[in-house]
Amino acid sequence: MNMSDLAWDSPRGAETYDRKSDHQFLTGTTLIEMMEIKKGDSVLDVGCGTGRQAVNVLRRIGPEGNFIGIDPSPYCVDLARKKVGGNSVINSRFLVGHAADLSAVCDNSIDHAYFASSFHWVDDKKTALDEVHRVLRPGGKLGMTTLDRDSQNTMRTLVDPIYAKHHIERKHEWYRRMKRVTASELHNLLSTACFASISIESRSILRRYDSPEEFLEHLEQRDGPDGLFHDKPDEIREKIRQEITEEFRKTQTPTPVGFGNPTLFAIATKPE
Repeated sequence: MNMSDLAWDSPRGAETYDRKSDHQFLTGTTLIEMMEIKKGDSVLDVGCGTGRQAVNVLRRIGPEGNFIGIDPSPYCVDLARKKVGGNSVINSRFLVGHAADLSAVCDNSIDHAYFASSFHWVDDKKTALDEVHRVLRPGGKLGMTTLDRDSQNTMRTLVDPIYAKHHIERKHEWYRRMKRVTASELHNLLSTACFASISIESRSILRRYDSPEEFLEHLEQRDGPDGLFHDKPDEIREKIRQEITEEFRKTQTPTPVGFGNPTLFAIATKPE
């Protein structure tokens, strides 16, 4: 996973992501529950981001457990360390690193490893899964939430025609750098890495917006800390906002509107 070229990979970008990662946290929390992580377990979070899920997992495993978080962004890792109490939490470590190189983690030392909304950023997926297999104990579980390449992003269906009309180029577009897989491809990757008891299911845990203003705020910040429309003249920017607001209102129902991709939830086991 190489995010060093992204505008998000900065102190400001890490703080913005931390504020805007509710959906990733929600899907990750669901994954943790599915994995049945419990008190005393050793856990590896691959792509730990700013540590929001780490706080949840550390509560589950308690002081008897052990937690390692790895992320390629030093700014995210710094926030994660601060979030869990710096170096005062002796059973947690946060490291700057990549999924394809887990050399800081010992062989057969981890009960549970997971990619929570991070596997679609990994370039060398085969090596990453081989590395996770190496560090898991026999019988250990791998969990994953990742975007399905076969699914349609409902947010982009709404906004892309408007972007095209106004010649908006997503210079910091995350999805250009994503390496999404289908459920079939993911199963093959896990099987090739010698995982067993592979379970993959698609769940629609969509991002909810209570108002067009909330939807616009997310859109303007999602492609970089400076916002997607920051280089447009004021009158054009306001026209874009108005058109998106009108399209958003067409989708309104009595409950908050949901947008995004269905998410693949995968669980696999390292054989005994």
